[in-house]
Amino acid sequence: MLRTFLGYGLWLVSLLVAAPAAGQEVAPLRLAVHPYASTLALINTHRPLQQYLAARLGRPVEFYTAPNFDGFVDALLAGSYDIAISPPHFAVMAMDKDYVPLVHYRSRLEPLLVVRSASPIRQPADFRGKQIAMADRTSFIRLVAVKWLADNGLIAGRDYQIVERPSHGATVAATAAGEVDAGLATATALKQLPSDLQQQVRIINTGQRFPHLFTMAHRRLGEPLIARLKSALLAFPETDEGRQFMEKSAYLGYEAISAEEISVMKPYVETYRRMDDRR
Repeated sequence: MLRTFLGYGLWLVSLLVAAPAAGQEVAPLRLAVHPYASTLALINTHRPLQQYLAARLGRPVEFYTAPNFDGFVDALLAGSYDIAISPPHFAVMAMDKDYVPLVHYRSRLEPLLVVRSASPIRQPADFRGKQIAMADRTSFIRLVAVKWLADNGLIAGRDYQIVERPSHGATVAATAAGEVDAGLATATALKQLPSDLQQQVRIINTGQRFPHLFTMAHRRLGEPLIARLKSALLAFPETDEGRQFMEKSAYLGYEAISAEEISVMKPYVETYRRMDDRR
């Protein structure tokens, strides 16, 4: 079931798993994932996690995403989600809005640029005069990539043009189709795309590495449930479905979120807030 909520443009997919015993009514938990890929791709990738959490916590878990990055952040900061998987800069903002940090994926968040396999582009200077597809201007990897190109003497709008695309997956598809010269994505997002699409592009690594997507819980769930949720997440990679999920997604597992990692994100939070004065 797919449903649109007009208030924040939330997209919901509800799986009827781990229903409570007869006579009991337990509110479903809202699990939301940042829209870094198409809705269908997000559903397929995260279904094992959704089903596992429903079984372990003994209550239904509904899957949410949003039609765009702004919609996700609006809903996140409004407290619309119970469990959220978010880019780290948005996650740090959410911690001021009653979200509790739980874990992040073990793999690193690595912004990278992809070009067609036969492209002559090899180094930063080669992007001069080119078109680069990028997702929403508020995405963490876009903030990092624009700074990386600027550090190499290339300014957006002057030395290269940004072509807007709705997701990181869409930037790779546009590159493979020859619509643009390059696309911005992450190493993990690229590995989650169909293999034939991956084979059509070549990676140019920016050398930037950051903590990956944060998983958080809203404080209203209460300490006992949050503790059970964190314990379930940490145990997930040891299950058969968890191993398959981590391998297929290239997330590798979970790690605790450190105070230092939160601190590293704060300059990017401030950059984002300067771009969007609503925050």
